Amino acid sequence: MINIIDKRDCCGCYACICICPQQCIKMQSDEEGFWYPVADVDTCINCSLCELVCPIIVKEDIVAYNVESLAYACINTDEQIRRQSSSGGLFTVLAEQIINNNGVVFGAVFDDEFNVVHSWTDCLEELNKFRGSKYVQSRVGDTYQVALNFLKQGRQVLFSGTPCQIAGLRSYLGKNYDGLFLVDIICHGVPSPHIWHRYKKQLEERFKAKAQKINFRSKSCGWKLYSVSFFF
Repeated sequence: MINIIDKRDCCGCYACICICPQQCIKMQSDEEGFWYPVADVDTCINCSLCELVCPIIVKEDIVAYNVESLAYACINTDEQIRRQSSSGGLFTVLAEQIINNNGVVFGAVFDDEFNVVHSWTDCLEELNKFRGSKYVQSRVGDTYQVALNFLKQGRQVLFSGTPCQIAGLRSYLGKNYDGLFLVDIICHGVPSPHIWHRYKKQLEERFKAKAQKINFRSKSCGWKLYSVSFFF
C-alpha cells in the first residue's frame, strides 16, 4: 500500500491511482495545497501494484548507449501559432502530425474554473486549448487508462506533460508501444493549485470581474518581457 511519509518521495504522477484495481487511492491536498495519494486501508487488498508502479520507489534503469546524442532547436513557421504558444510552437506541429494519422493527443488544458487538468483530443480544431504552458500542478485523472485504450486500438498517441507525469505513464503502461510518442517539458517544479486559485480569486476581487482568459506567457510586451495576462 502506498504510504507517503517523506514528500520528496512523491512526484504526484497519478500512476498509483491509475493502477489500483480497487480504486481505493485518492489525491488529497496537504496544508500547502499540493496533491498526494492517500489509500483507504479498509478497501486496500495489499496487492502492492501501487508501489510497483511508482517511478520514485522503483526507479527505471538507465542504459548508457555509446551513440552520439542529437539535439535540435525548432520553431513553428506559423507566426500566429508561435504567439499563442509558450515557446516555439513545436507541440502543435507534432500534434497535427499525430491527428492527421488518426491519432490522439494528450496534454494540459484549463477547465471552466481554470483548474489545470489533463485531457485529450483527436480534432485539429481543439489544439488551441492545449497550447501554452500552464504553470500549475495538473490533475492527470484517468488519462493514463484512456491513452492505453487508444494504444490497444492501434491508434497513435502523443502524450505531453512534465517529466514526472511521463515517468508515471511509462511505469503504468509497463512496456513500450510503437505508436506512443512522449513529450516531456523542461520543468522547474509545479506551483500549488491552492495558491494558484487564491491568486486568481484575489485578482477577480480586485477588478470585480471573473477571469475569462488567462495566458501564463503573454507576449504583448515582447518575447523577452513575457508576463502573465488576465482578461476579465
